[in-house]
Amino acid sequence: MKLVIDNRTGYLNDYYFQTLCLLYFPGEKFKQNDTSDNSAYFYLEETDKENHMFVSHVVLSSGDRKAEGHFSGGYTPSIPMNDDFYAMNALGKAFLEAGNNLFGFGLPWGYITGLRPVKRAKYYLDRGYSAEEVITLFESDYNVSHEKSTLSVETALLQQKMLADVKENDCGLYVSIPFCPTRCDYCSFVSYSNAKLFALIPEYLEKLMRDIRDTGDMIKRLGMNLLSIYIGGGTPSILDEFQINRLLKCINESVSINDNTEYTFEAGRPDTVTLEKLKAVKANGVKRISINPQTTSDFVLNEIGRKHSVKQFFDAAEMAMNLGFDSVNSDLIAALPGDTEVSFKQSIEDVINLGFDNITVHTLSIKNAANIRFVGDGYYDPEGDFARASVEYARNRLGEAGYKPYYLYRQKNTVGNAENTGYTKQNKENLYNVLMMEEHSTVFACGAGSITKLVSPNRNEILRHAFPKYPFEYLREEKGLGFDEAEAFFSKYRKDDIH
Repeated sequence: MKLVIDNRTGYLNDYYFQTLCLLYFPGEKFKQNDTSDNSAYFYLEETDKENHMFVSHVVLSSGDRKAEGHFSGGYTPSIPMNDDFYAMNALGKAFLEAGNNLFGFGLPWGYITGLRPVKRAKYYLDRGYSAEEVITLFESDYNVSHEKSTLSVETALLQQKMLADVKENDCGLYVSIPFCPTRCDYCSFVSYSNAKLFALIPEYLEKLMRDIRDTGDMIKRLGMNLLSIYIGGGTPSILDEFQINRLLKCINESVSINDNTEYTFEAGRPDTVTLEKLKAVKANGVKRISINPQTTSDFVLNEIGRKHSVKQFFDAAEMAMNLGFDSVNSDLIAALPGDTEVSFKQSIEDVINLGFDNITVHTLSIKNAANIRFVGDGYYDPEGDFARASVEYARNRLGEAGYKPYYLYRQKNTVGNAENTGYTKQNKENLYNVLMMEEHSTVFACGAGSITKLVSPNRNEILRHAFPKYPFEYLREEKGLGFDEAEAFFSKYRKDDIH
């Protein structure tokens, strides 16, 4: 995408302008000498610093179409803000006007570019602002639709209850199994379906278990309390029942687990789920499991290159339900290639009727390395109408069925400027999802592509440590986050020495 920025203020960096563009142009790149048919011009000037007065002008082009947006003046936000916000507001309003004029639709999330709008809503709720005041902030100051403003605040209010008893020394643990049997067309994940990669699994597990033991020792030495464990991927159930049993026994021996510890295994692909694997998971104390079809249309599954059938999903779901896990989750994706209003609604009905008490509705995101980017025009929903209608339907239908939103996040290349939302029946929330997505508490991570986040007690500082992205690189990594580094981080905030 061709991008020209004339920013005559000390506010906002070039990255902000780029992420703003992605709201209307998901998946675009910003390179010198770009040959794209899309372009954006931004002008921003502060005319009166004392009174926060700005002038902004935005011109957006797509092919032979062009549209402009303007803003001039200042305003008083409904909740006090820092200086950057006034510049964001002036630029955002002009950008939304230009985008609406060019494409004929507004953005449901206004000009909010961050991945965590609920974190923003909860920030103000925690400081004593009412739900009505925060909804007004989102609608009036960020130009967020009433529906999304209400969704954010409703989700934040449930998170307040979930996190009320979480203490400063509570933490989570993520374990990464970065292997999948095949790669879906919408996915840019690092795993590939080839014998060379799968041959690494035994060696990968040995390295992973060493890191789990080291991490468990670190958690104990830091005096932290493990609230939640999440085994994700990839597709963890690509492991056989013997490998699953070894991995879970290693976790159970390395960390302190009690009846209150949330323990989740993301089985994922239905074609990898067997009764023997589920029994191994259940026998090792796992309470929650996830089985993810993304759609219950065989036609759509074929369109996205997902190599399993709807029947396999129904069979896997039945096995999981019959084993008596505390909670069973299912994931769907809105706006998949080949999906229709009828088939998406049927997918929603199927996961409700099967008895899933935790349902996550994602929206298709155009990943840079996903096959979907390279198959030609019309393969996905470029204008986003279907995506927006689908997530709205899901929210309403799941609400009717007794589900409430409990976590939410956005991705910068999401079709239709929509979002990903986790819905839950009462008391079936997944705490790990909230700890991780809202960056509320420390989450230790083990395995390729995983990221440990040490969160300070005041939540103003986060120290990240990322493992190498690819399994073969991870195997060459000698050591992850060390105790001394973690101790030094937390000792800045703790009165007592860590032993």
